[in-house]
Amino acid sequence: ASHKGYIMPRTGSWHTEESECFPGQKFLLKQHEVLYEKDSEYQNIKVFTHEKFGTVLSLDGCVQATEYDEFLYQEMLTFLPLCSHPCPKNVLIIGGGDGGVAREVLKDKRVDSITLVDIDESVIDVSKKFMTTMSSSFDHSKVEVIIKDAVDFVNSTEKIFDVVIIDLTDEGVDTPVDDDILGCEFYRNLKKIISEGGILAQQTYSPYSNNEKLAEEVGSFKKAAHMISYGFVPVPSFPNGNIGILFGRVCKDSNIEYQALQKPLFPIDKKSAAFMGLRCYHQDYHISSCVLPLEFSTWFYGL
Repeated sequence: ASHKGYIMPRTGSWHTEESECFPGQKFLLKQHEVLYEKDSEYQNIKVFTHEKFGTVLSLDGCVQATEYDEFLYQEMLTFLPLCSHPCPKNVLIIGGGDGGVAREVLKDKRVDSITLVDIDESVIDVSKKFMTTMSSSFDHSKVEVIIKDAVDFVNSTEKIFDVVIIDLTDEGVDTPVDDDILGCEFYRNLKKIISEGGILAQQTYSPYSNNEKLAEEVGSFKKAAHMISYGFVPVPSFPNGNIGILFGRVCKDSNIEYQALQKPLFPIDKKSAAFMGLRCYHQDYHISSCVLPLEFSTWFYGL
């Protein structure tokens, strides 16, 4: 439930995540202490602590990031697309108000500029206070934060981006994510601001969790990206314990041939990944994350 105003810390209660995206299921985390809870103009924002996951950020009841395992999600959502591009200079992040994806993009020294567009400034402010290991990225000179509706930004910007990463809450719950921002028209317009051979990526449903919703997202996604792939990532704090990453290449010139996305175009070996401060992503894991269960793979690539 949403609550107005600042909620004083309380202990012993349970955070319950329930969504029409996962019918007949609930995901519960025992809250050690609720540090913050308030409705912004767009959604309920809550921060609490958990004995295993540490500090937890949730939006409208959906866990977005935890201190314990956020790196799994952030790194894979970032480096699957970045390492599929030969030389990404300009990166657009849609959403990502906790700062985690921006932090990861900054680790790739090939990138010159990062534009982050989020409609809810309150998420950024709360993250700066409670999720400092992620939100420190907002202070970097390469990062420009724009508080604006993503649809309006995509329709009005004159900039062209090499990589676009969509980091939003799940569609289907009462959040700022709606048909306008994840609909076919949005992706058609998004394609216009992505360079030839550029990469688009977003989080999506895990295998078998909601194939109907996933099929809808893939259908919209294909309005912008043609060559698509799917990465399978374990995230213990998320419902079902895992999540999918959709990533695809924008091919405007049919005469250009591109390498398949399942193998990184810019490989990072384990030693280099550790030097960059990565804890999850490396070239071998890029490849293995795209190896899917037989039945699911047949279904996905048949969409």
